[in-house]
Amino acid sequence: MTDDAVKVFLATLEERLESAVTSTVGAPLKGVDAGLAPFADLCLSAVKSGGKRLRPRFAFWAWRAVAPAGASPEPLVHLAAAVELLHAAILVHDDVIDDSDVRRGQPSVRAALAARHRDRRGSGDARQFGDHMALLVGDLLWSAVHDTVDLAVEPLAPEARRRVRSAFAAMRVEVLAGQFLELQAQADRDYAAATAGKIQRYKTSSYTVLRPVHLGLELAGTPHGAAPDALQRYAVAVGRAFQLRDDLSDLFSTTADSGKRVGDDIRGGKPTELLGAALELAGAADRAILTEVVGDETADEIAIADVRSVMMRTGAAARIHDHIDELVGSARRAIEELRPHTDAAVCTGLSGMLAECTDLSFLPDAR
Repeated sequence: MTDDAVKVFLATLEERLESAVTSTVGAPLKGVDAGLAPFADLCLSAVKSGGKRLRPRFAFWAWRAVAPAGASPEPLVHLAAAVELLHAAILVHDDVIDDSDVRRGQPSVRAALAARHRDRRGSGDARQFGDHMALLVGDLLWSAVHDTVDLAVEPLAPEARRRVRSAFAAMRVEVLAGQFLELQAQADRDYAAATAGKIQRYKTSSYTVLRPVHLGLELAGTPHGAAPDALQRYAVAVGRAFQLRDDLSDLFSTTADSGKRVGDDIRGGKPTELLGAALELAGAADRAILTEVVGDETADEIAIADVRSVMMRTGAAARIHDHIDELVGSARRAIEELRPHTDAAVCTGLSGMLAECTDLSFLPDAR
């Protein structure tokens, strides 16, 4: 494989995603009624809306690290497409749950559908219409996932097929379990760092890095050994660091960079380790600010700025920054442990993804 292999893989993935959505969702939907074409198009745009394809890339590098020479990446392309279809479906539903109108810097599916309702002067509440239709868009994308997994495992031996399906099912259940835990914690106003850590382990860390790495290893038929062990240590560290960075990004980044409205995690009362650290470290005055603003969906930019100041003043942001630095060190050590067992391009690729997932250039000097 050449160093450009990941670019070829990603280009093929984009083609496969378009083909999967068009054949599994778009064409059948339009076949029922031509008037459903706009909703079929939204299914495709939800999948092709500029995501970073982190999960496929982690799966690719894990697979490439241990796959036999000359192994075809074709099953991996199908499996990566299934992962991205699942991710797109989850994001469409997640925006309904979070009442979010922005996704990746563009109107979310629910917001686009609500706007369509208003433009057509439809009957009833536009936002409710947008939510209801977005749920159906997400459901359609979910339906495409299963067919795409079938294509991925078709050429595998029965035991390998079972293992890949099992790993994919575990990823699917874990991310939903994380969502359940988060919603319950929001309802309970449980902002403890331990609660946040458990939620994010399943909702983000494992789902974004560890499980995709597992999928790549299983598809390569090499789930155990020195290289897989190093890859999994890398995945655990990067996944944790990625989530902690996301917590900081919610408050300290910009909508243009993050693709989300600044402070939405605070407005939604979402448990994060950053918030847990602030509550632990805050004095009475700062705790009062947090109590007032966290969970207030109407909080304005001034209120969010006050919370941002609390994160800096208490040292909570610095604590999370330090933890990310520690995790980056762990990931780098794992790459060095992997180096004797694979080619240099894999280590370069993994190092690049580590830097991408832990970039804190948006953060003021927290220390």
